[in-house]
Amino acid sequence: MAPKILILTIGKYPHLGGKSVHIDYLEKLLPQYNISPKVVSLSNLNLLERNICHLPRLFSNLPLDFSLRRFFLARKLHQSDYKKDYPLYLIQDTPAYPLAKDKPYILTIHGSAADEYASKKDIKKNSSSYRKLLHEEVLAAQKASAVITVDTNLKNQIIARSHIDSSKVTVLKNAVDSELFSPPVDKSSCKRQLGFSLDDYLTLVLRRLVPKNGVKYAIMALALLQKKQVKLLIAGDGPEKTSLERLVSFYNLKEQVVFWGAIPHEKTPKLLQAADLALIPSVPHANVIEATSISALEAMACSLPIIASSIGGLVELLAPDAAYLIPSNDSQALARAWQQMIDNPDLASTFARNARQRVLQEYSLTKWAKTYTELIATCLGGGSH
Repeated sequence: MAPKILILTIGKYPHLGGKSVHIDYLEKLLPQYNISPKVVSLSNLNLLERNICHLPRLFSNLPLDFSLRRFFLARKLHQSDYKKDYPLYLIQDTPAYPLAKDKPYILTIHGSAADEYASKKDIKKNSSSYRKLLHEEVLAAQKASAVITVDTNLKNQIIARSHIDSSKVTVLKNAVDSELFSPPVDKSSCKRQLGFSLDDYLTLVLRRLVPKNGVKYAIMALALLQKKQVKLLIAGDGPEKTSLERLVSFYNLKEQVVFWGAIPHEKTPKLLQAADLALIPSVPHANVIEATSISALEAMACSLPIIASSIGGLVELLAPDAAYLIPSNDSQALARAWQQMIDNPDLASTFARNARQRVLQEYSLTKWAKTYTELIATCLGGGSH
């Protein structure tokens, strides 16, 4: 009989974002390795329960929000007897770890909840809420049977914060479905389907509109570029949208910038296949540094040339020859790189070809799932990694 594994998150599932893609891959791939996964998330609660959970956010009290989520999710777990049927949990965000109680679990760290919410200004750095979330992060790592981080920087960070042994932590970079995300058969046709001219040079920023993603630098660089045929497609949503729209108006770029809003994951391949270039202008912000960007992986898989900031997991993912890397927080450097990619299609093609090849060799779902299942087998066997 296939062992049952419970995948737990206190966030919504599915939702738009890398963590949801990660969980989706686990749901699809683990059965191929004779493991039966079940996801429990905030989305399993009824509307009234979800609304109650969100009330503390009006007062910037995220720890209370998360405590309420855990309360309702714990009731659901108890009612369904998950504790008996599922011998191992896969915890996908550190505030969810108390739901495991005395169960063994593997903790995957996609980013620090404390730092990410501080970066989004949902809480203040070094506030009581920040300290509470950071404390949960430390305890979650200490009590886990094994810890997965999606890049080396996060591994070093959690070891420094929790003082766990490095042997307990596995760096497992994100992966991508290279069949779904693949080079276009006919880019011209893809452009026409989106309503663009063949002469339009489509540059894509597929990012949430939050400070750490540095979307404003793409807009500022476009103003410096002064090329009317270049269109900047911003696919994402978030709290910075209003300020970014004002920036577009300030630079008189309304004819060149298109805000697409949040794009469902299944529709992103067509957008990537129509584009000529992808920008990932991430910046360090409130101790949050870009990890193994799924947006970058998807662009790489589509054989799309990339300009990216030389920080965090992006360096691990793209250096030295899979993208044009530039300093972060530098719109002038971005504009110069952008110009070079336009002027040198052979250079762009080389980056694109190398990126696709690297995905196939290093970031395949098969390799990713195999590492996950080996950790699961170790933990089910009674040991820790």
